[in-house]
Amino acid sequence: MNQPLTNEEKHRRLEDYWTIFVNSEDFDEGAFAMVYTLTADDLRAYGLSLGGDDDTCKDVIHDLFYHLYIKRKGLQGCENIWNYLFRAFRNRLLNARRKSGRFLNMEPGDQPFSVEVSVLDTLIDEEERRRLKLMVEELLAELTPRQREAVYLRYMQGLDYGEIAKLLDMNVESVRKLVHRAMVNLRHKSKMTSPLASLLILLLWGLHH
Repeated sequence: MNQPLTNEEKHRRLEDYWTIFVNSEDFDEGAFAMVYTLTADDLRAYGLSLGGDDDTCKDVIHDLFYHLYIKRKGLQGCENIWNYLFRAFRNRLLNARRKSGRFLNMEPGDQPFSVEVSVLDTLIDEEERRRLKLMVEELLAELTPRQREAVYLRYMQGLDYGEIAKLLDMNVESVRKLVHRAMVNLRHKSKMTSPLASLLILLLWGLHH
Protein backbone atom coordinates (compact mmCIF):
# COMPACT_ATOMS: atom_id res chain seq x y z
CA MET A 1 0.00 0.00 0.00
CA ASN A 2 1.43 3.39 -1.03
CA GLN A 3 2.06 5.91 1.72
CA PRO A 4 0.22 9.22 1.29
CA LEU A 5 2.37 12.09 0.10
CA THR A 6 3.51 14.67 2.61
CA ASN A 7 2.53 18.26 1.89
CA GLU A 8 6.12 19.00 0.91
CA GLU A 9 6.22 16.11 -1.57
CA LYS A 10 2.84 17.05 -2.96
CA HIS A 11 3.86 20.67 -3.47
CA ARG A 12 7.10 19.63 -5.15
CA ARG A 13 5.32 17.32 -7.58
CA LEU A 14 2.72 19.97 -8.28
CA GLU A 15 5.44 22.46 -9.21
CA ASP A 16 6.98 19.91 -11.61
CA TYR A 17 3.73 19.02 -13.36
CA TRP A 18 2.59 22.65 -13.44
CA THR A 19 5.81 23.66 -15.21
CA ILE A 20 5.18 21.02 -17.86
CA PHE A 21 1.52 22.02 -18.18
CA VAL A 22 2.05 25.76 -18.72
CA ASN A 23 5.28 25.56 -20.75
CA SER A 24 4.63 22.71 -23.16
CA GLU A 25 4.13 23.86 -26.74
CA ASP A 26 1.13 21.59 -27.11
CA PHE A 27 -1.38 20.85 -24.37
CA ASP A 28 0.03 18.09 -22.11
CA GLU A 29 -3.01 16.16 -20.95
CA GLY A 30 -1.02 13.98 -18.56
CA ALA A 31 0.53 16.93 -16.72
CA PHE A 32 -2.84 18.67 -16.52
CA ALA A 33 -4.42 15.51 -15.09
CA MET A 34 -1.70 15.27 -12.44
CA VAL A 35 -2.22 18.90 -11.40
CA TYR A 36 -5.87 18.03 -10.89
CA THR A 37 -5.10 14.78 -9.04
CA LEU A 38 -2.66 16.47 -6.67
CA THR A 39 -5.00 19.31 -5.71
CA ALA A 40 -8.68 18.42 -6.23
CA ASP A 41 -9.23 16.57 -2.94
CA ASP A 42 -7.57 19.33 -0.90
CA LEU A 43 -9.54 22.03 -2.70
CA ARG A 44 -12.77 20.11 -2.10
CA ALA A 45 -11.96 19.68 1.62
CA TYR A 46 -11.16 23.39 1.88
CA GLY A 47 -14.43 24.26 0.17
CA LEU A 48 -16.45 22.04 2.48
CA SER A 49 -14.75 23.69 5.46
CA LEU A 50 -15.77 27.08 4.05
CA GLY A 51 -19.38 25.89 4.15
CA GLY A 52 -19.84 24.89 0.52
CA ASP A 53 -21.90 21.82 -0.30
CA ASP A 54 -20.24 18.96 -2.13
CA ASP A 55 -21.84 19.62 -5.53
CA THR A 56 -20.96 23.32 -5.45
CA CYS A 57 -17.36 22.56 -4.47
CA LYS A 58 -17.01 20.10 -7.34
CA ASP A 59 -18.58 22.55 -9.80
CA VAL A 60 -16.21 25.31 -8.71
CA ILE A 61 -13.19 22.99 -9.02
CA HIS A 62 -14.25 22.01 -12.54
CA ASP A 63 -14.81 25.67 -13.43
CA LEU A 64 -11.38 26.57 -12.07
CA PHE A 65 -9.64 23.83 -14.04
CA TYR A 66 -11.48 24.81 -17.22
CA HIS A 67 -10.11 28.33 -16.65
CA LEU A 68 -6.60 26.89 -16.21
CA TYR A 69 -6.97 24.93 -19.45
CA ILE A 70 -8.11 28.00 -21.39
CA LYS A 71 -5.60 30.43 -19.86
CA ARG A 72 -2.57 28.15 -19.38
CA LYS A 73 -0.21 30.25 -21.52
CA GLY A 74 -0.96 33.28 -19.40
CA LEU A 75 -0.06 31.45 -16.17
CA GLN A 76 3.64 30.97 -16.81
CA GLY A 77 4.64 33.69 -14.35
CA CYS A 78 2.73 32.12 -11.45
CA GLU A 79 5.30 31.50 -8.68
CA ASN A 80 3.39 29.71 -5.93
CA ILE A 81 1.00 27.28 -7.56
CA TRP A 82 -0.56 25.89 -4.39
CA ASN A 83 -1.38 29.34 -3.07
CA TYR A 84 -2.65 30.50 -6.47
CA LEU A 85 -5.04 27.55 -6.78
CA PHE A 86 -6.34 27.87 -3.21
CA ARG A 87 -6.88 31.60 -3.60
CA ALA A 88 -8.59 31.24 -6.99
CA PHE A 89 -10.78 28.43 -5.68
CA ARG A 90 -11.68 30.33 -2.51
CA ASN A 91 -12.69 33.45 -4.44
CA ARG A 92 -14.76 31.47 -6.94
CA LEU A 93 -16.51 29.49 -4.22
CA LEU A 94 -17.37 32.56 -2.14
CA ASN A 95 -18.62 34.34 -5.26
CA ALA A 96 -20.81 31.33 -6.09
CA ARG A 97 -22.23 31.33 -2.56
CA ARG A 98 -22.87 35.07 -2.63
CA LYS A 99 -24.76 34.68 -5.90
CA SER A 100 -26.91 32.05 -4.22
CA GLY A 101 -27.73 34.49 -1.41
CA ARG A 102 -25.19 33.29 1.18
CA PHE A 103 -22.78 35.69 2.96
CA LEU A 104 -24.47 38.77 1.47
CA ASN A 105 -24.21 40.80 4.68
CA MET A 106 -21.00 39.34 6.08
CA GLU A 107 -17.75 41.21 6.55
CA PRO A 108 -14.51 39.73 5.17
CA GLY A 109 -13.33 36.96 7.48
CA ASP A 110 -16.78 36.28 8.96
CA GLN A 111 -17.64 33.38 6.67
CA PRO A 112 -18.23 30.13 8.58
CA PHE A 113 -15.28 27.77 8.60
CA SER A 114 -15.21 24.25 10.04
CA VAL A 115 -12.33 21.81 10.38
CA GLU A 116 -12.42 18.03 10.41
CA VAL A 117 -9.45 16.52 12.24
CA SER A 118 -7.71 13.55 10.60
CA VAL A 119 -4.31 13.71 12.31
CA LEU A 120 -2.88 10.67 14.13
CA ASP A 121 -5.25 8.28 12.34
CA THR A 122 -2.73 5.46 12.51
CA LEU A 123 -1.48 6.07 16.04
CA ILE A 124 -4.55 5.34 18.16
CA ASP A 125 -7.38 2.83 18.03
CA GLU A 126 -10.67 3.54 16.26
CA GLU A 127 -12.75 4.34 19.35
CA GLU A 128 -10.12 6.62 20.85
CA ARG A 129 -9.59 8.28 17.47
CA ARG A 130 -13.29 9.12 17.13
CA ARG A 131 -13.36 10.51 20.66
CA LEU A 132 -10.23 12.60 20.08
CA LYS A 133 -11.46 13.94 16.74
CA LEU A 134 -14.72 15.03 18.31
CA MET A 135 -12.87 16.66 21.20
CA VAL A 136 -10.46 18.62 18.99
CA GLU A 137 -13.19 19.63 16.55
CA GLU A 138 -15.20 21.00 19.49
CA LEU A 139 -12.14 22.96 20.61
CA LEU A 140 -11.63 24.32 17.09
CA ALA A 141 -15.30 25.31 16.93
CA GLU A 142 -14.66 27.77 19.77
CA LEU A 143 -12.21 29.74 17.63
CA THR A 144 -13.36 32.50 15.29
CA PRO A 145 -13.98 31.46 11.65
CA ARG A 146 -10.85 33.37 10.56
CA GLN A 147 -8.74 31.67 13.26
CA ARG A 148 -10.02 28.23 12.21
CA GLU A 149 -9.22 28.93 8.56
CA ALA A 150 -5.72 30.16 9.39
CA VAL A 151 -5.03 27.12 11.61
CA TYR A 152 -6.32 24.81 8.86
CA LEU A 153 -4.09 26.39 6.22
CA ARG A 154 -1.05 26.47 8.50
CA TYR A 155 -1.19 23.07 10.18
CA MET A 156 -3.26 20.91 7.85
CA GLN A 157 -2.21 22.28 4.47
CA GLY A 158 1.32 23.29 5.47
CA LEU A 159 1.17 26.82 4.04
CA ASP A 160 3.64 29.34 5.42
CA TYR A 161 2.57 32.65 6.91
CA GLY A 162 3.28 34.59 3.73
CA GLU A 163 1.13 32.25 1.67
CA ILE A 164 -1.73 32.46 4.18
CA ALA A 165 -1.45 36.25 4.24
CA LYS A 166 -1.91 36.43 0.46
CA LEU A 167 -4.78 33.95 0.55
CA LEU A 168 -6.67 35.80 3.30
CA ASP A 169 -5.70 39.35 2.23
CA MET A 170 -3.85 40.02 5.47
CA ASN A 171 -0.29 41.08 6.29
CA VAL A 172 2.16 38.46 7.52
CA GLU A 173 2.46 39.79 11.06
CA SER A 174 -1.32 39.79 11.47
CA VAL A 175 -1.44 36.16 10.34
CA ARG A 176 1.29 35.22 12.83
CA LYS A 177 -0.64 36.86 15.65
CA LEU A 178 -3.90 35.27 14.51
CA VAL A 179 -2.42 31.76 14.48
CA HIS A 180 -0.47 32.28 17.71
CA ARG A 181 -3.56 33.45 19.60
CA ALA A 182 -5.58 30.58 18.20
CA MET A 183 -3.01 27.99 19.27
CA VAL A 184 -2.58 29.52 22.74
CA ASN A 185 -6.37 29.40 23.11
CA LEU A 186 -6.45 25.77 21.94
CA ARG A 187 -3.65 24.76 24.30
CA HIS A 188 -5.37 26.40 27.27
CA LYS A 189 -8.75 24.82 26.55
CA SER A 190 -7.30 21.39 25.68
CA LYS A 191 -5.53 21.19 29.06
CA MET A 192 -8.93 21.45 30.71
CA THR A 193 -10.51 18.91 28.35
CA SER A 194 -8.16 15.98 27.75
CA PRO A 195 -4.43 15.23 28.08
CA LEU A 196 -4.54 13.48 24.70
CA ALA A 197 -6.21 16.44 23.01
CA SER A 198 -3.61 18.71 24.59
CA LEU A 199 -0.85 16.45 23.25
CA LEU A 200 -2.30 16.65 19.74
CA ILE A 201 -2.43 20.45 19.85
CA LEU A 202 1.17 20.57 21.08
CA LEU A 203 2.22 18.14 18.34
CA LEU A 204 0.57 20.23 15.62
CA TRP A 205 2.22 23.39 16.92
CA GLY A 206 5.61 21.80 17.37
CA LEU A 207 5.72 20.40 13.83
CA HIS A 208 5.68 23.91 12.36
CA HIS A 209 7.78 25.88 14.87
